[in-house]
Amino acid sequence: MHGGGVRSSVSARYRQWMTHKLSSWFDQFGTSGCVGCGRCIVWCPVGIDITEEVRAIQASERETEASHGNA
Repeated sequence: MHGGGVRSSVSARYRQWMTHKLSSWFDQFGTSGCVGCGRCIVWCPVGIDITEEVRAIQASERETEASHGNA
């Protein structure tokens, strides 16, 4: 896009990437955008492990459900 990116902050770009890979693909194609190859983990310049991120999201959701009595 001419003139810069749509998402100006690193956190906004990271959120978009995670949402695209793990949520939007389910909505569009019925499957995850992650094929489990591990390239994103190996090549990430700051060492982000998507599997750890998913575990953290799942744990956070379980805690939220438990605090609302949905567990």
